[in-house]
Amino acid sequence: AGRRTAASRNGAGELAASSPAGGAESDFIATFMAFTGATPEQASTYVGASGGDVETAVALFFASQEGVGGGGDIADDIPTSTPSPAAPSHDVPEWWGTIWPAPEQPPDAWRFQRLDRGGGDGWRGGIPQPLNGPCGVLAAVHGLILAEQHMRRPEDIQVDAASLSRAIHGILSRSLPEAGAAFRLVRPRSKGDYRPSAELEITEILDSQAAAEEIRQRVVDFQGPGGLIDLVYSVVFTRGLQLVKTEVLFEGGELPLVPKAFGSWFCGVELVSLLIRGNAFGNVAAFNSDGSRNSRWDGASPIGLLSRKEEESGMSLAEALKTPPHPVWILHSGDHFTVAWAASMPSPDAGARFELYHWNGLPPAGPRLAKLDVVASRGVATGVAAPPKFYKPEPGEIDEVVQADPEDKQAFPDDYRRWRYEVMLAWNRPDLQGEPRPPELPPAPKFQQDDPRYQRTGAWRCRCCYDRRFQTMDFSLVPADSPDACGKCDKSRQECGWSLWVPFVDLPPKWQSTVMRRHAKKIEPILWTKWPAAEISCSDGSPLPGC
Repeated sequence: AGRRTAASRNGAGELAASSPAGGAESDFIATFMAFTGATPEQASTYVGASGGDVETAVALFFASQEGVGGGGDIADDIPTSTPSPAAPSHDVPEWWGTIWPAPEQPPDAWRFQRLDRGGGDGWRGGIPQPLNGPCGVLAAVHGLILAEQHMRRPEDIQVDAASLSRAIHGILSRSLPEAGAAFRLVRPRSKGDYRPSAELEITEILDSQAAAEEIRQRVVDFQGPGGLIDLVYSVVFTRGLQLVKTEVLFEGGELPLVPKAFGSWFCGVELVSLLIRGNAFGNVAAFNSDGSRNSRWDGASPIGLLSRKEEESGMSLAEALKTPPHPVWILHSGDHFTVAWAASMPSPDAGARFELYHWNGLPPAGPRLAKLDVVASRGVATGVAAPPKFYKPEPGEIDEVVQADPEDKQAFPDDYRRWRYEVMLAWNRPDLQGEPRPPELPPAPKFQQDDPRYQRTGAWRCRCCYDRRFQTMDFSLVPADSPDACGKCDKSRQECGWSLWVPFVDLPPKWQSTVMRRHAKKIEPILWTKWPAAEISCSDGSPLPGC
């Protein structure tokens, strides 16, 4: 079957990355350092990643410094420490820094994480995650298992040895750098020893069926503690260390694949990409840095990805990630990966109703399987969203939402569609700059200041004084005993204007979206990138799941 097993500490021999030989390598590194001012360790990394071509190495270096590529690592909204891979030493093999952020054994969150249900009375189709860190790997593996079981009832979905074996074989098959390349199954020679100095057992298999059989034979090891790391090692070595480095750096990403932040080791999007489509390019955006369409995701992954980053940054994700072959999506909340799926691909029509399931294995929000009822009132998002543009508001348009009604928030917790909102109307302001709304755009809805539906008795908010609140630092209301004039600005109520109280259903769509983003649960803005403004609730009436 073309099988070869070898022991190695550094992935040497035919697994090692090629590099210039002898004194030529020193000349290349010296030239690279002269051009870039990089450290010797950085020089060694980038020259190696470029296959010994200095021009390519310099281009990769400056691209990574400038964040070129439109992708990068979206795994965290928190600052990460991403040092360049350390130079090889007696204790740290050369490949270590490609994967890990520090020359020490991975933390418990990685070493003791299992790739099965872990026993207990929980849902047998889920993978619990006791500690923070490897969520991206878990979401990828779980999503790929669900890709072949999503049509089943949740109680019939199983994360068992057979389904895990097929998922791992698919991961490694997609990561093969070329036809006829070898599968590489990697694990420590001494079981459970994941120190940098540990010796690896690397098994090369050329035949796909033989590789599938070998995976089935050792699936118990993949399921147990450390199996997640074995999977990461296997996919990286199967793809090839040199190729993984080149792919990460090409689109402005950073090594290692697992960055470190606040003492935890997290999963970067390049590693998620490697697991679900077989390469480590990290750009998940709809476009490349040069403005061309990002087509690398087309037909590459069985499952999709939805990210809150799209709503926060205005960076639309690649359409292939939003509409994958199977109705399974990894959800990225900014600091955590979870997974959602449907029994069949939901209808794209406006008003479509369907069910989604969501799994979060991490406490305190999980482990939890949630069944969601979705009403896609606006259908699905189509094309790339245009960046919002400011047009000077005309008198009568809503200019600002001040707050949600505190009494409504108390009476209907989290149900922001049932709340009333205090709003200020725009007025003619010569000092306010902005383009007029183009005539081809539909006009924004306008309100009458004295509309009886939106009035409130008692103390009131003066529009003129509210506009100057940060200059005067006066945020108080006009007392109820002064219903016709504001004593602070010495203007009549009719002259200065006042706030209205408008129910959610009467707000224009733009302002509905604004208050929804302001008050939504974390999972809602993620799903809205696929189904804009959809109504999302738990089928059993419980709170929406965390993610």
